[in-house]
Amino acid sequence: MRFIDDYFPLIVTVSANKMDAAEVQALSEGFEKYFLRGERYALLNTTPRDFQIPDNSVRMLISQWINHPRVRDFTKRLCVGAATVNRNVLYRVAFNVVMAFQKPATQMECVANLEQGLDFCLGRLKAERLVTAKPLDLIRYELLEQLRPIT
Repeated sequence: MRFIDDYFPLIVTVSANKMDAAEVQALSEGFEKYFLRGERYALLNTTPRDFQIPDNSVRMLISQWINHPRVRDFTKRLCVGAATVNRNVLYRVAFNVVMAFQKPATQMECVANLEQGLDFCLGRLKAERLVTAKPLDLIRYELLEQLRPIT
């Protein structure tokens, strides 16, 4: 799990092509510094083009982490919105079905491409009037250039 926070309050995660228990642990540990920081943020989760849908045991680990009361509390207080980019239509359908039955701690979207995910997250930053070090359109441009080759 790679974290890109050069554009904080936008956090971008780039997962490995296959999620496993170690990747979920890296995700959990990676968020601790943002929780301790206590500042509001938007989150863009990205996956590589060859991403494999996690098996049931890994999906359960992810769900347990996301739904842990402490993580839900930090997410509710700090995260102004989260987008997950995944090109796999079945993944997006499954994500949306789960979200229909499980109330997320923040506004969440599952989108087909990086542009949609960035637009959602940058829109949430703007709507919440969070200050960024660079103009939003420059952040969008730089992240597209950086992430397009891998996502």
